[in-house]
Amino acid sequence: MNFRLPTRTIYRDYSLDTYFDGKCRSCGSARVITRSSYVREVPDIGSTVEKVIVRLKVCLVLCQDCGAQFTPEHPLFPPKLEYSLAVVEYALTRYHYHNASGNAIARDLSILHQVSVPEDTVYSWLKEHSPSFLKARIDAHPQDLSRIKTVTVDGSYVHVGTAAIGKKKRAESYSATKLADGRYLLMWWE
Repeated sequence: MNFRLPTRTIYRDYSLDTYFDGKCRSCGSARVITRSSYVREVPDIGSTVEKVIVRLKVCLVLCQDCGAQFTPEHPLFPPKLEYSLAVVEYALTRYHYHNASGNAIARDLSILHQVSVPEDTVYSWLKEHSPSFLKARIDAHPQDLSRIKTVTVDGSYVHVGTAAIGKKKRAESYSATKLADGRYLLMWWE
């Protein structure tokens, strides 16, 4: 088996009609025209042998009925991100489900998926998008917590604040146990 294959670049093209229904956002009219357009290149998740670049056609659309101007947005390639949503979700998943650091996530994206992301960018994603990412995951898979008898916190936490991004610090441990009469017993260790 030949493991010395060169990395090839794959381009995926998305035209306006793949993510825009052709109706005005304001009035719903189908009489819209494209005022201007450009092609935006966005890195996407690849593999160890393929680098994927998405070429997204971004257009300024004008409604001929109401005069509204707008730019349709592709849901997988948000306009304010330099990377695809798949890259950001990969980073958040690795952080929250695999306890990977931002440095390890940036390294894995580069080596395994051919996407070069600065470590600072990964940490900014973790800080900005973690609450909405976790809420979406919890809402998608609600858990029945009625059978839980005891909760224990292990005594460490990850701080993603501006002062100490990604550093682990010791914290006190506690345990909450549900008693037979419905009350909770809280135990705290320092």
